[in-house]
Amino acid sequence: AFAVGFHLGLYSGYRGGNFDKVLVLVMDSLYAFPGLLFAGLIAVLLGKGVLNIGLAITVIYIPLYFRVTRSQVLSVREELYVEAARALGAPRRHIVFRYIATNVIIAVPVIFSISAADAILTAAGLSYLGLGLSGDIPDWGLDLSAGAERIDNGIWWSSFFPGLAIVFLTIGLSFLGEGLNDIINPLLKKERS
Repeated sequence: AFAVGFHLGLYSGYRGGNFDKVLVLVMDSLYAFPGLLFAGLIAVLLGKGVLNIGLAITVIYIPLYFRVTRSQVLSVREELYVEAARALGAPRRHIVFRYIATNVIIAVPVIFSISAADAILTAAGLSYLGLGLSGDIPDWGLDLSAGAERIDNGIWWSSFFPGLAIVFLTIGLSFLGEGLNDIINPLLKKERS
């Protein structure tokens, strides 16, 4: 998702025009769809399996990386050093990757850690609904689904511990995102203290 969304956002934000408008419309349409529903639709079309679920989750996160990258590019492309590179006759590719991409990529690690937490929840949700991995592959969503059937018999721990593992992992990834944000953007750290 990062590889596709970041490069599309770079190109679209720098180029602008009708291409940018069409791409923004497509990405906003994808982003407006509920993530779990859209991933479930893709999983139904592709079938079960690790690669297919990975592809389904990848497709729903491309618009997120695209939107963040494009918004950063729109502000960076008007900076004086980009104008100076254009005035000196630097090729478009050189300007985009040397001056713009290096200044835009600092926002990506935070988005990556937060979207990774959400992707884990989406994958577990797909498996819980029976659209994820097959039964022979270990998965927390499958464990939750199997454990939910045993709760009526008083066996609560078979669904509690996989759910707890998902909660700890997603909270940990969210904390990682906050920590990365503090490291990357020290001005926010000064404002909080």
